[in-house]
Amino acid sequence: MKYSLFFTNFLVFVLGLVTLGFGIWVLVDKPSFLDLFSSAQDILNEHDIADTSSFEIGVYAGAPIILIVVAVLTSLIAFFGCCGAVKENKCMLITYFIILLAIFIACIVGAVFVNQGEFEDGIKKPMNEAVTKYNDSPADDSQDAAFKTIFNEVQAELRCCGVEQAADWKTAEKPNWDQTGANKPAGCCKWSRGQDAENTDDQIKECRKADYTMTEKYYFKGCYDAFTEEITKQQDKIFAAAIATIVVMFLNMLCAFALCTMAE
Repeated sequence: MKYSLFFTNFLVFVLGLVTLGFGIWVLVDKPSFLDLFSSAQDILNEHDIADTSSFEIGVYAGAPIILIVVAVLTSLIAFFGCCGAVKENKCMLITYFIILLAIFIACIVGAVFVNQGEFEDGIKKPMNEAVTKYNDSPADDSQDAAFKTIFNEVQAELRCCGVEQAADWKTAEKPNWDQTGANKPAGCCKWSRGQDAENTDDQIKECRKADYTMTEKYYFKGCYDAFTEEITKQQDKIFAAAIATIVVMFLNMLCAFALCTMAE
C-alpha cells in the first residue's frame, strides 16, 4: 500500500507536468475563433446594436489558465503525497488526505459547472447579430477591418461559412460587395471539397457567386457547428482525463487513510 501510494502519486506528478506543458501550449497557440468572438463583441459595441453581456465564453477562453493552475497544484500535492507515503508521516498523510478530498470535491463541482456551458445564447445569437454589420471593404485599422480579417481566417481554417449556414451572409446590411449572385466572404471559398490545394483567385471568385446550397462542392457548413464540434472534441478529452484522475485520486485517498491509521 505504501509503495502503491508512492507510485500513483509519482504518476500524477508526471502527468501534472505534462498537463502543465499542454496548458501553456494551448495558451500560446490560442484558437483563432476565440479572437473572432472578441472582435464580434467590439463590432456590436461599436454599432450599439445589441447587448453583449450574454456574449460570454470566459469558461472556454480561460480554460488553459485553469488547466495550468490545476496542473501546478496537482503536481505539488502529488509530490507531497510521495513524501508522506515514503516517510509514513501521520501528519503529512492527514494533510494530504484533506487537501486531496477538497480537490476531489472541486473537480466534481467544476466538471458539472463546465458541462452546463450554453453555446446557443453565448455564441450563436451574438455572432448572427455581428454578421449583419459585416463590411467587405472596410477602412484600414478599423474594427470592421479586424472583424473581416478574423472571420475570414476562421472560415478558412475551420472550412465553414456563416454562422448557421452560408445563407447567413444575405443578412449583411451594407456588405459593400457586388450584389449580383449569392455573395459571401472570401474565407468561405479558400477550399473546395475533394482537392488538397487552395483555390485559385478565379476559383474563389466563382465560389463567392455560387449558390448557398452548393454544399457538395464547397464548405458551406455553418461555423457555429464547427465551433461547437471543436470545443466539444477538446472538452470530451478533458473530461476523460478528469475521470481517470478522479479515480486515481479516490484510490490515493483510500490508501492515504489506511496508511494514516497504521502509522505511528
